[in-house]
Amino acid sequence: MFTALARCSVLFFLFLACVACQPNEEISTYTTERTSAPRPPFNKEEVASQLDHTLAAMLPVDKTVWFFKLAGPAEAVARHRDEFNRFLKTVEKGDSAESPLAWQVPDGWSEKGPSQMRLATIVVPDEKEDLEIAISSLPLSGPWDEYVALNVNRWLGQLSQGELSKQAILEQTSKIETATGQATVVELSGILKQTPTMNPHAGMTGGAKKAAPPKSAQAVAPPSANAGFTFETPEGWQPGKTSMMRKAAFNIGTGDKQAEVTVIPLPTSAGPQITDVLANAQRWASQVGLPPETNLEEYIEKTEIDGNEGSFIRLESPAETNPQATMLVAMVEHGEKVWFFKIVGNSEIVDEQQDRFEEFLASVHFE
Repeated sequence: MFTALARCSVLFFLFLACVACQPNEEISTYTTERTSAPRPPFNKEEVASQLDHTLAAMLPVDKTVWFFKLAGPAEAVARHRDEFNRFLKTVEKGDSAESPLAWQVPDGWSEKGPSQMRLATIVVPDEKEDLEIAISSLPLSGPWDEYVALNVNRWLGQLSQGELSKQAILEQTSKIETATGQATVVELSGILKQTPTMNPHAGMTGGAKKAAPPKSAQAVAPPSANAGFTFETPEGWQPGKTSMMRKAAFNIGTGDKQAEVTVIPLPTSAGPQITDVLANAQRWASQVGLPPETNLEEYIEKTEIDGNEGSFIRLESPAETNPQATMLVAMVEHGEKVWFFKIVGNSEIVDEQQDRFEEFLASVHFE
């Protein structure tokens, strides 16, 4: 046994000696030419300068909210930000129903008269391209914070941005004291949409109708509390986002082919910009990209919802627009409100859903 153990010990030490005598492996390094140019460092100032900005103020006066909105390239808006704020401080109540507000136009600026949807347009000269301050109004509805968040999220959508929570929006706003009260101001950035895909409009014309899809509707309770009306929901319509102003909403389709249905009542006391069919049609036409000279009266037809006479209009973006958007709009007065029923989105989806939308309108009953 001793001899075997001794033999194993000798062999083990010989193995260690052999391993120790092996040459060490060397680590080699090589230098080769770069196959592509290095990326330049990220320049956040340069990226920011390429964005669009919307500088907007909301000024509540009695039951009306006045909007002052300056939109354009980031650098251009920045050049006139201080001027905008100084201009805002001069706003005061006007002396008549035709002139509900008054202000002082800075030197070099010019003012255009009222239009169907604007009280006025202020032209702001800029070194590259003139900007405009659009002055318009809407009736005040619901709590102020909710109202602010609703409009800011609408502007974010126009800037190709997603919605923010009410708290996040309020943290980004500031206050400016004007001669007629406190205005809430917000500045947003993004990429202004050049096509009307997010907020298109369409209504009925006298052409031939598409084949009706199978009719299958189920009675449901209004998705918004105290909605003021009941209806039947067509098959395939999924519940959408409701709010203080949106009494009902539905989403249709998937992917790039989607449409949205909304129901919004507004008080008739807001005046012609809400109650006048042609005034609304002109606003919707601009959103779908129709030229200003379009004869919109040819697109307006009569309709009836729950015994109330109203108007129906179909507008769609020009044929060269890609993707094409369409909207069907029915508006009807009931009591002290004007009700707007709209389906907007991809033209193919809206065309497919037109009969179901008309069935939805036929099922409406005001409370």
